[in-house]
Amino acid sequence: MHPNQLEPPHEVFHDGNAGEIIRGWITNGSLALSLHAMAFGKAEVWGHVLAGTAAQVAAACSEMGHGEPLANLAEIRKALNADLDRAEQQLAAMAKKA
Repeated sequence: MHPNQLEPPHEVFHDGNAGEIIRGWITNGSLALSLHAMAFGKAEVWGHVLAGTAAQVAAACSEMGHGEPLANLAEIRKALNADLDRAEQQLAAMAKKA
């Protein structure tokens, strides 16, 4: 276990069908992920996962004294949309090279 590793949510210990789908780290200034990309059978379900994650982050930030949940979610949405636009451009450029 890495010293900076988070504990799983307590709910998973009571659900024999629970499964980890994503683990993220910041390392060397970049995001590193291990994930079960087809955990849901369709890539589109990840949109729901990302939206649920954003809502939980917005609420958690507020609970820690950083802004209000709706304002936090608006900031997350703004950054996410900008980053998704950049990712789309990068993937399109890679597809043209292939």
